[in-house]
Amino acid sequence: MKNKNISVLLSLLLPGLGHFYIGKYIDGLVFLVGAVILWLALFYRSSYFMTFGKFQSFLVWGAIAFVYLYSLTDAYRKTE
Repeated sequence: MKNKNISVLLSLLLPGLGHFYIGKYIDGLVFLVGAVILWLALFYRSSYFMTFGKFQSFLVWGAIAFVYLYSLTDAYRKTE
């Protein structure tokens, strides 16, 4: 039996790691790829997305927050 707290902690460090811990490899890969793409977009265009007056910056930061939070709740919910 896997520990829910460990899966949530791993998902907090990097989305998808908690899913890999509980054996949900496809879910983990989806969350990991999604987070990496968003972080790369953020760092590739950092001067553009760090300007918080622009709508696109709110979309990217909101998407990052959504991926992290959904990964946390999903890992907690799917841990048996």
